[in-house]
Amino acid sequence: MLFVKRSLRLIVFFMVVVYLATATTRAEVTPQPTEPTPEVIAVDPELRSPRATLSFFLSTMAPSDRDADLDRASKALDVSDLPELVRNERAKEVAIKLYAILTYKDITPSKVPSSSSNSPLLVTDINAYGIYLEQTGPNWRFSRSTVKDVPDIFREIEHNLSKKEMRKLGGTTATWLTIRSYIPEQLKSTTFILEDWHWIAAAFTLVATFLVQYTLVLLIKGIYSRVSPNRFSSHNKEMLASIRKPIFVIVFTSALELFLSSFDLEIEFYTFVITWVSTIRIIAIMVLAIRLIPLFTVRVNRLAAEATSVTEEILYPLVEKAAWILILLIGAAQVLWTHGVNVSGLAAGLGLGGLAFALAAKDTVENIFGAIAILIDQPFRVGDNIAMSGLTGTVEHIGLRSTRLRTPENSLVSLPNSKIIASHVDNLGARTSVRIRTVLNLPLSTPSTSIEALCCGIRAILESHPLCARDSIVVHFNEFNQASLGVLVQFNLILQTWAEEQRRKEEIFLAIIRLLGELGLALAVPIQEIAVKTSPDTHPSTQSTVDGIEAFKRLGISWKPSSR
Repeated sequence: MLFVKRSLRLIVFFMVVVYLATATTRAEVTPQPTEPTPEVIAVDPELRSPRATLSFFLSTMAPSDRDADLDRASKALDVSDLPELVRNERAKEVAIKLYAILTYKDITPSKVPSSSSNSPLLVTDINAYGIYLEQTGPNWRFSRSTVKDVPDIFREIEHNLSKKEMRKLGGTTATWLTIRSYIPEQLKSTTFILEDWHWIAAAFTLVATFLVQYTLVLLIKGIYSRVSPNRFSSHNKEMLASIRKPIFVIVFTSALELFLSSFDLEIEFYTFVITWVSTIRIIAIMVLAIRLIPLFTVRVNRLAAEATSVTEEILYPLVEKAAWILILLIGAAQVLWTHGVNVSGLAAGLGLGGLAFALAAKDTVENIFGAIAILIDQPFRVGDNIAMSGLTGTVEHIGLRSTRLRTPENSLVSLPNSKIIASHVDNLGARTSVRIRTVLNLPLSTPSTSIEALCCGIRAILESHPLCARDSIVVHFNEFNQASLGVLVQFNLILQTWAEEQRRKEEIFLAIIRLLGELGLALAVPIQEIAVKTSPDTHPSTQSTVDGIEAFKRLGISWKPSSR
């Protein structure tokens, strides 16, 4: 949980810094005067004249064979002043209300000219407000001032619309308008700040929020109970309890956003509120997703424990880490986009700096690709005993950056993955058996019959051992040495660990030593050559000197007689 808190703090700090930086840039940087570049605007046949635009808008909003197409109708509105976050939603709302106003005023395409040199062109007016068509390039649209004034104009005529007309306008896209048509006029009066029905709706929204939250928690518990074997442990109960708050925040902010859409708030204030409500909801979704990761990776961890291949063994533990990174990146991008930061432009800018970062992080990138190579090639797996670059150990962990080995000295060594794939790796753990080879040196005076008996006895010892491969046994008198006779003993033991290898070798070698004793044989003692340098006029003169030299030879001590 500490890592979760630190990660969220870091992301929030990063987003605030980026947002403030971009906001400061937008507010303080004064563009230098440049020659305006003429914008090429394509001619839209449906918006080519005031009459064509009005005809297109009315026919799209009230088609004879289908429901209103609000997305197409919004094309006739100049919504360039609307913030991108609420542009689509507000454009649909303005289209519905504008259609109601034009219908109420009985405006038809014939009431506007087919062409005009006046821009903006007044279509109709209500009290102090006017509905204007404005030319942008070759096309005509309802002006930005009209888009801004439509909610105020609609309030002027709303009381003149019948409930049937309100419900028809609401349809399936403006539910709030349909709901409003069912509200008694007495509840539309304002007692305290808001209309009375708004307070009732707020109370209903709060109750519905708790019910939805409770339902979602029960649903998640039901799903988790099917994947977790220890669902009744205290730790799991705490984790399940920790998801209640983020679920409540998500449901509440969603209901609040829907609730606020029924108000004709000023676009600036509405955008500000929706921006921060959306930000809170996105952060709550991130927190919920992060807290759900341990709940649903229980199954993944179980699969990793039962994995039969190194691919599964490495991939399954990486699922949780990958989920963390994905959630944080998507959440950060969504929050930045909500606050008006051009995420695609930011990503492009980061791409340029990414090249320099990649060069600076060359070793890290090499290690990541090394981990991928290990994953694909599978030269070893966790638990294997490997040897490389003079180092031997048991693989304990394979990560994105390094692989950790436990050495025979019980120390933990981390090896960069890039170095591993560039080295010769001897996977001792992949051996089906371990080859043991040694040479027994017997004295030159050893009778041939004793050598034959020794070879037969050693073969019998090896064949009787349960871990010795029968087809690998090689016991032969195979060499004459300068001071001994060599008997080759070679066999394979079917085992995996180094410690087990040492124990079995000890058993076999002790049995061979006992066999030597029973046969009355002893291993030859290596004779060391001693170079004695004497001067031409120096000769040993007494037998004691000769005996001393022989004694020193037997003891293996180098000795030089002193010169006279």
